Amino acid sequence: MSAPLADERSHTAPNLPWYVYDRHATLLRVADSLQEAEEWAFDHWRVVEVADREEVADNDYFYLLLAAKSEENDFHARDFQARIIRQDRVVAIGRDPDTPPRHPPAETPTE
Repeated sequence: MSAPLADERSHTAPNLPWYVYDRHATLLRVADSLQEAEEWAFDHWRVVEVADREEVADNDYFYLLLAAKSEENDFHARDFQARIIRQDRVVAIGRDPDTPPRHPPAETPTE
């Protein structure tokens, strides 16, 4: 996992959601923190190793993720690319922050 960035711990840092995109720029998930977004992505792709993590801009990260090896004779890729970015960066690159994710969190039942 990534350690919280200095600006995330700051009292002046905006408390904005984080967006998880796949290699095709499809929005998969919106999370409350970078850590939660990473945990979801790692679980989603069954990641066993983060091969590369690059900060391309403030609050904007590219990942190369390796999943567990497939069963014998299963030739699906085991490398996945993810981009995890904070909402302010989503707006800065011209993406719509109100786009519904493919994997929204489950609704919590109310009593």
